Amino acid sequence: MFLTALIVIGIIAFVIFLILMIPVGADIGYANGQLSLSAKVLGLFIQLLPKEEGREKKPKKEKKPKKEKKPKKPKKEEDSDQEQKKEEESGKKKGLPLGLTIDDLLELVKKVFKGLGKFRIWVDRFLLHYIAAGAKDPYKSTVTFGKINATLCALAPMCSRKFKCRDTDVYTDINFAEEKTFIEFGLGFHIRIGTLFAVANTILFGAAWVIIKSKSRQLLEKIKARFARKTDEAPAEEAPAET
Repeated sequence: MFLTALIVIGIIAFVIFLILMIPVGADIGYANGQLSLSAKVLGLFIQLLPKEEGREKKPKKEKKPKKEKKPKKPKKEEDSDQEQKKEEESGKKKGLPLGLTIDDLLELVKKVFKGLGKFRIWVDRFLLHYIAAGAKDPYKSTVTFGKINATLCALAPMCSRKFKCRDTDVYTDINFAEEKTFIEFGLGFHIRIGTLFAVANTILFGAAWVIIKSKSRQLLEKIKARFARKTDEAPAEEAPAET
């Protein structure tokens, strides 16, 4: 009985291991203003965008015309003033999400990038064709073209160290006779399911730790503020009268 249980547990663990080793990915493309997206599972592509034209849809039944609603009476000016005040107060109260400060958000971003750093991604292809149009505003087009090239030059060494790309095709140019910028982009990658779970756990636990620290700090600040308020409001002891 014990041996049978060990065999069953071993088989289940082996199946889970095989599932976690399954490669999944995506292939994203953009050309001529059209976006294409395909999912990749075990080397097979499943087209998601653009959607294939299926069978003709049945014509929808004509809906009966709705009865015209009577126009509502205008609200009083006092109600509108109160609503404006409420909106202003709610706008003032709105801040960063979950009450986080900028330092908390920066720490959260670090946690996210730390998790992303554990990604082991295989890049199948990377394509970028950018031809800036300089007919309308040559100066602005030249500045934009220079910024894009500077960004690509800064990212190229980091990406070459981080990822291994099988097929790379990057081309940039500027054409002062064209009025419309031409952009063509393509990215294909795949990753194991187990790696996705590991990175997701790292990011989630890191974000939860940052939020817990922020909430505990806010709670301590509220307690200190209440304690200071009580000490200020407490009446001072009267000095004994001189005899």
